[in-house]
Amino acid sequence: MRALIVAVILALTSLPAVAFDDPRALVEAIYAPYQTPGAAADQDPAQYYSERLKGLISGHAAKAAGQLLDAQISAEDSGPVAPALSFNPFIDAQHSLLMDLSIGQPVVQKTKALVTVSFTNFDTATLLSLSLVRDPDGWKVDDVASLGDGENWLLSWLLQYDPFQIN
Repeated sequence: MRALIVAVILALTSLPAVAFDDPRALVEAIYAPYQTPGAAADQDPAQYYSERLKGLISGHAAKAAGQLLDAQISAEDSGPVAPALSFNPFIDAQHSLLMDLSIGQPVVQKTKALVTVSFTNFDTATLLSLSLVRDPDGWKVDDVASLGDGENWLLSWLLQYDPFQIN
């Protein structure tokens, strides 16, 4: 019985990501779990990332892990350590209670698309722009930009240049 359960779990976790032929369908799939309380807790945002964005995230994580190891090896305080990606870029936060979700019409140019998303998360109004790219597997998120009244950021820039590390 245990072998059957393990086999089912492995089969479910090794399923390929769903391919999206339409940019809006991808964005709707990203935000659908946030419409049901608790459903988004198990969602892995990386399933929607392009290969380029996955590479930036893994590079940032490797750099953060290396800095953490260096800090642990040296007895002295070597300054701040670059944090791993500590928020979900699709909600610009760690926790969600999304209301008033609005997904704009995609602007498509050949293999690239841009979709704006606005919502209120708890008491914070948020405006995001999702840059999409068409891969052989369908549309994927290639970058995310926060454009609202609060902090403005571009995910790829945060991952590459880590502006929060002080040298």
